[in-house]
Amino acid sequence: MSKEFRIYQDNDKQIIERLSYPRFRGVITFGSLSDIEEVELLDQCNNPLQLAKAMREAGEFILNYKPDKL
Repeated sequence: MSKEFRIYQDNDKQIIERLSYPRFRGVITFGSLSDIEEVELLDQCNNPLQLAKAMREAGEFILNYKPDKL
């Protein structure tokens, strides 16, 4: 399990949060345009390539995510 991301419930929404720079959080939607919407940047990042890489890694994390067993 990656230590760069965490997934959690916030009311009726499932949220993914990146814990390392550039940090962000967004709602997991599996929508037609993106799997992550309502993205909120938590760090100032002026490098669009770095942000795109972080979002791609988040998408890969979601695809491979297996919740912890209780």
